[in-house]
Amino acid sequence: MAAALANDSPKYRNSLICCSPRSVKDSISSSSTSGCVSVDESIDSNYIPKSIANKKLKIHSTATREEIEKAIIQCKELVLSSPQCSDERKWLVRYLVELRLRLEDLKDSDGQIRSKVTIKGHHFEQQTNISNRKQYCDHCSGVIWSIVQSSYICTDCGYVCHYKCVDDVCRVCAHVVMTEKGQFEMHICPEKGLAAQDYKCAECQTTLTFKDSWNEPRLCDYTGMYFCTACHWNDLFAIPARVIHNWDWDKRCVSRLAYQMLSISWMRPYVDVENVNGKLFSFIAELEWVHKMRKDLEWMKRYLCACPEGTSLLSPLFVQLGDVNKKYSMSHLQAINDGSLETQLTELTEICRAHITMCPLCSGKGYLCEVCSNNEVLYPFDSGAIMCDRCNSMYHRGCWLRKAQKCLKCVRIDERKKCVVDDVDANLEYDIDKFVQ
Repeated sequence: MAAALANDSPKYRNSLICCSPRSVKDSISSSSTSGCVSVDESIDSNYIPKSIANKKLKIHSTATREEIEKAIIQCKELVLSSPQCSDERKWLVRYLVELRLRLEDLKDSDGQIRSKVTIKGHHFEQQTNISNRKQYCDHCSGVIWSIVQSSYICTDCGYVCHYKCVDDVCRVCAHVVMTEKGQFEMHICPEKGLAAQDYKCAECQTTLTFKDSWNEPRLCDYTGMYFCTACHWNDLFAIPARVIHNWDWDKRCVSRLAYQMLSISWMRPYVDVENVNGKLFSFIAELEWVHKMRKDLEWMKRYLCACPEGTSLLSPLFVQLGDVNKKYSMSHLQAINDGSLETQLTELTEICRAHITMCPLCSGKGYLCEVCSNNEVLYPFDSGAIMCDRCNSMYHRGCWLRKAQKCLKCVRIDERKKCVVDDVDANLEYDIDKFVQ
């Protein structure tokens, strides 16, 4: 039975070493990766900074109230003495919040077995109603036998571990890491090699070597770092960098940390396609069409916000657009690849357009073309109309081209300003001549 359990554990599954050369497809990817953040920051945040490693701040989960209060006082003193905006102060502030949460949990428990624990940014809760699905510990990768073993689960990232392993957790909560970064890694598998990692696991610092078949290194395609078999279970996930640069939706092996980070941030608008790889719009017709409809819906939302009868249409608009118009979430890009988002936005556009054109209040905020003097009402979201960047006047595209792309209103404003300047200069010259005489 023990042999069967060992073979079923992720630690002893068949290894899949991603050490093959890069494909030709990756080599032709776009090199414009502005605003990218290195993954090393999320890896380094798992460990205590060297300057405060000898302070012995870490306490056991069974620590008493007095020990926690003493650690809080020591941590506050170190925060005040640390340099501003430094990694040490950042780590100390996070750990101080963690200690205070543990103190509050200890006060609520009154000496009983705690149902909530806060460690490394994780908000652990004791599992009571466990499903029939077999669970594995994210720390030791062993099976969690719910009948005889207590276990904790993080309510933010889904990290699961044994009760005995909660004190040895070395991974910062993926929710905390992604919230601080605010964006995905946009370099395709930024691998540096085992030598750059000192031949150790990027998470638990276990020694790695290709000679050991039981604990061989596994490459994470998202972070480009090597992990041991306990921290890398060969989970498959689509990589955001490959999607943005090559529109490659093939799933690749990632570590447990990367899997949790991608799962949490899949619905968040972190991807700025225009800045990272603006050429993607010219190659993916569906993406370009959705991008145009999102801009049209942004204009429609301004009309609906000022209309009492159009407020009922705002909730689906905010669901589709969110608060950031230029950025996409990975779920949006996946829906574009499937074709479902294009259909939803088309239906929503037609509904909003019908309301704006039929509503007396919304239609009264339209524009008339000054060139042809036609009675057709123009809107910023019309495909056959164009807006002046200076005065926001609307023209038909044909009329705009006939006038050599010159706005009549802007021409009148410039002439009026010129006349005012000429009058001021003439009056000034007259005053000077009169003063000289």
